[in-house]
Amino acid sequence: MCGRYALVLSGKIADLPFVEISDQLELELPWECYNVAPTMKVPILDSDNRLKFSTWGLIPHWAKEPPKRPLINARVETASEKPSFRDAYRSHRCAVPSSGFFEWTGSSKERMPHFIPPAGGDLLWFAGLACLRKGPHPILSHTVLTRSSEETRVARLHDRCPVTLSQDSLEPWLQGEVGWEELKGGDPFAEPFRVTGRVNKADHDSPENLQPLEEVL
Repeated sequence: MCGRYALVLSGKIADLPFVEISDQLELELPWECYNVAPTMKVPILDSDNRLKFSTWGLIPHWAKEPPKRPLINARVETASEKPSFRDAYRSHRCAVPSSGFFEWTGSSKERMPHFIPPAGGDLLWFAGLACLRKGPHPILSHTVLTRSSEETRVARLHDRCPVTLSQDSLEPWLQGEVGWEELKGGDPFAEPFRVTGRVNKADHDSPENLQPLEEVL
């Protein structure tokens, strides 16, 4: 967890919280993807309060090439110590907007996808770490931090869930003013529900991915 999620951004950038308007913004709304998968370029809120496109799967600044297995998640309890994440934890944080994420249950042959939306109906902001590899072709990449799902609605599906940021903690997190221990856990997720198995294929990008299974034709 978290290996797939959805993001639907619409309206105007000015309507999003914590985002400074700038001519340098790389993102124009609307932007939507109903099956965000590892290694995709997706919007993140960078530490300078600007929405940017970033590759999902952190590439450490010292790595000569991207890891064979994309570093899409980092355990928040150890991220400040692990060589792949500790520099980003100290100096380059980000927030990843999401409209909800997917989780699977069942055996490897009968994997059943579920969708977990935000409890309030608004965007979820995942706490993340980013890295900008400089050079002739700069690459911005990121990872999503995860925590124990205990006492959340996700627990019946998986023992981990994304670390989420509230309006009060988002800015302090980006600026490195708070550690993960200071982020409130809580349960920002609504009740999970089964969705179509078509979401198992990363190239199936459709609004039907977010419909309860009984509504899927």
